[in-house]
Amino acid sequence: MKEYSFIGKRTPKVDSRAKASGEARFATDIYLKGMLHGKVLRSIYPHARILRIDTEKAKRLPGVKAVITAEDVPAVKYGNWIVDMEIFARWKVRYIGEPVAAVAAIDEDTALNALDLMNVEYEEFTAVFDPLEAMLGGVTILHEDLKNYVTHFYRTERSMTGNVNYHGMIEQGDIGKGFADSDLVFEDTFRTPKVHQSYLEPHTSVASFDHEGRVTVWTSTQRPHLNQTIIGSLLGLKATKVRVIPCSVGAGFGGKNRTLSEPIAVALAQKAKAPVRLSFTREEEFSSTTTRHSAIIKMKTGVKRDGTLVASQVDLIFDTGAYAQTINAAWLGALTGFGPYRIPNVKVDVFGVYTNKTMGGAFRGYGTPQVAFARESQMDEIARAVKIDPVEIRLRNCFKKGDVQPTGHPLASVNVEKTILQAAEKIGWKEAGDEHRAFGISCGFTPCGGFATACMVRVNQDGSVIASTGAMDMGQGLNTVLSQIIAEELGVPIEDVLVICGDTDCTPFDVGIFEDRGTHTVGMSAKMAAADAKSQIFDLAAEEIEVNREALFLEDGKICVKGSPDPLISLKDLIRGSGFRKGKPIIGRASINPDTPPTDLKNVRGATSRLPSTYTFATNTVEIKVDPLTGQVNVIRAVGAHDCGTVINPDGAEGQIEGGMATALGYGLLEEVLIKDGQVLNPNFLEYKIPTALDMPALSRVIVESYDELGPFGAKGVGNSPVINMAPAIANAVARAVGVRIKELPITAESILKGLEEKGD
Repeated sequence: MKEYSFIGKRTPKVDSRAKASGEARFATDIYLKGMLHGKVLRSIYPHARILRIDTEKAKRLPGVKAVITAEDVPAVKYGNWIVDMEIFARWKVRYIGEPVAAVAAIDEDTALNALDLMNVEYEEFTAVFDPLEAMLGGVTILHEDLKNYVTHFYRTERSMTGNVNYHGMIEQGDIGKGFADSDLVFEDTFRTPKVHQSYLEPHTSVASFDHEGRVTVWTSTQRPHLNQTIIGSLLGLKATKVRVIPCSVGAGFGGKNRTLSEPIAVALAQKAKAPVRLSFTREEEFSSTTTRHSAIIKMKTGVKRDGTLVASQVDLIFDTGAYAQTINAAWLGALTGFGPYRIPNVKVDVFGVYTNKTMGGAFRGYGTPQVAFARESQMDEIARAVKIDPVEIRLRNCFKKGDVQPTGHPLASVNVEKTILQAAEKIGWKEAGDEHRAFGISCGFTPCGGFATACMVRVNQDGSVIASTGAMDMGQGLNTVLSQIIAEELGVPIEDVLVICGDTDCTPFDVGIFEDRGTHTVGMSAKMAAADAKSQIFDLAAEEIEVNREALFLEDGKICVKGSPDPLISLKDLIRGSGFRKGKPIIGRASINPDTPPTDLKNVRGATSRLPSTYTFATNTVEIKVDPLTGQVNVIRAVGAHDCGTVINPDGAEGQIEGGMATALGYGLLEEVLIKDGQVLNPNFLEYKIPTALDMPALSRVIVESYDELGPFGAKGVGNSPVINMAPAIANAVARAVGVRIKELPITAESILKGLEEKGD
C-alpha cells in the first residue's frame, strides 16, 4: 500500500483544544441580548381530538411575550420521506408529548407558569400501541389522509394503507423451491425495543430575526442545510432569509438528524419580535424526540445439512410511532435482511407502521441492528442443529468479492471473511474453559455513503488553505479527517488547512451526516475539490515559470519538478502575487451525488432511495460468563473486527469502534424505552440504564484494511458497523453458556432465569 504523508497517521482532533478548554460553543452556550426563553406545551393523551386551546390566561401573565399554536403558523407538513408532520398538532394529537402550543417569556420559570395556565380540551380517541394490531383492518387510523401525503421515494412505488405507511420488498430466486430444496427449515420471531440515543446535550435552538426579516438559528444539528430548507418551507421564508449556524454538537448518534426544536424557536421569535432560546428537558428528549425503531422480525431460513444457506424469507415490521420521520431505516433494514451471506432464494418484506407512540428515527446502525440480532441469532441455532462450528458456518456462506446482492449491487469491496477469521483469532475462539462461560460471534454489514454534498477549497495568499463543507462534525472527527484528505491531496502541511463546516451562509449544500457518509462521501468531495485546486495551481505555475505542467507535483507546500532535487517555488510565493500578475484566485470545487449501481427493479419494490455507495463489514466476538443463580451476564472481553477500507485516522477509527461497541452493549443488555398506554415510564438517566465505565469489558479492535474505489484514498465509514453485532454475539454466547436462546432484547437476568426455568434447569 502506498506510503502517505497524512493518510493513515494518528492525528489529534483539530477541535480537541477548544473542547478541552471550554472554548467550543454549544447551542446551550448561546445567550443573546434581550433573549426570551421558550417552552412547549405537549399532549397528555396518545390519541385525541383537540376541541379548544385556551391561551388567554397565559398571554396575560406578566413576562410572557408570545404564545403560539397551530393557528399561528402555516398549515404545512414536513418529513424526509413521508411528509406527515406539522410544527404543532393541528386538529388532533397522535402521541403523548406531541407539541400543542409554545410560549416565550422573560425567563424559564415564567414560561413554565404560562404553560400551567393554558387549558386544552380534548376528546379522547382509541389508541393503538402494538404494530401488529395496527396493521389489522378495523382498528383506529392515525392518519386519515395518508394516501394523499407527499412522499419522496426512489422510482418504485410502495403501498400505503390503514396504518401501514410503507411497504418495501426485495426478492430473488424462487423462495418456494428454495424451501423445498432445503434439508432443514428454521422459523423464529425476534423482537427489539425502542432505545434512545442518550446524547448528553439536549436539542437546543436559539433564533433571532434582524430588522430586514432575516432569521439566524444557532442549533445542535446533524443537517444544517436541510434545516434551513425545512424552516423556510414551514414558515414561509425564502432560503435567503434563513441562516443556520450549527454549533458544536454534544453528541447526536442520529438523534440530531431531525428538525424539532428549530421551527418552534423561529416561530416564537417571529411572534415575539425578540431572540428566543428553546432547550428541551431530559424528559422531553425521551418522550418527544426520536428513538431507534422497535421491530418485530419474523425469519424463516432453509439450509442444507452441510450448513449451506438455501432460502430466506424475512418479514420486518418497524414501529414508526406517530410519524414516519425516518422510514429509510426500515428500508436499510431490508437491505441487510439477508445478512452478509450468499443466499440464492430470498424474499424480504418490510413494513413501516404507525402507532400512538413517540417517533422512531435514526440511531447508529440505522435499521440494521434490529435485523442483525435476528439473523445472527438464527445462524447460531442453525450451526447447532447441523453440528457445525458457528465460525465455520459463517465462513462457508459469507459474501466474497464480486458477489452480487439480491438488490443487484455487485460487491467490489468486501472482506467479511477476514473480519470473521481475525475476530475469532483475537478472542481465542474455542469451547468455554469452565462452566457457564462461553464465546459468541456475530457478523454483519451496514450501508455506507451516498447522497449529495459539495466542498470548496480556497488557497489563501500565504499558501494556507480554507475548506468549506455543509457536512457537520458532530464530535466524530470529520473535520480532522477532511484536513488529512485535503493536506494529502494538495501537498500542504496539515496545520495549514482549516475546515469550516455547516454555516449555511458560507458553506455549500450537504444533505446531512448519516449512513456513514462523512469520511466516505464528504471526504471524496473534499479530495476532488483539493484536486481541482491543485490543477489550477499547476496551471498557474506552468504559465508563470514556463515549466512542463505534467512534471509538477506539490509537497510540503512547495511546487516541485519530478526528477529535480530542489523545489521550484513555494506555494506561498507563487500565490502571493497572482492577484496582481497573471493567474486568478485558486478555488477548488466539487459537487457530487455519487453514482451507485442501479437497483434491480425486477427484484426490488419500494426502495426509499438509491442503493448506498458501498458497505462496511464487521464481526464481533465476545467472551461472557452467566451466573445461573441470578441470570446476570458478565461480558468479560469483546473484539470488533472491521472492514472499513483505508483508514484515514487510526485514532478516530478506533474511537468509533470502541464507542459503537459501548452503545451496542447497552442495546444488548440494558436499554429499553418503557412505554405503557403511550406514556414513557423511564424518561431520564436515573431510570433509563446505559452502560458506564464499570460495565465495559476489555475491548480489542481489529481493522481489516481494504481499498474502496469510491472512497477517498480507498476509505469507507466505520461509524455504524460497530453497533450491529454486539447484541447478537452476546445472545449467542448466552445460548452456548446456559442453553437459553433469548429472542427479545434487552437480554435481562429475568429473561435468562425464565428460560432456565422453562428448560427445567
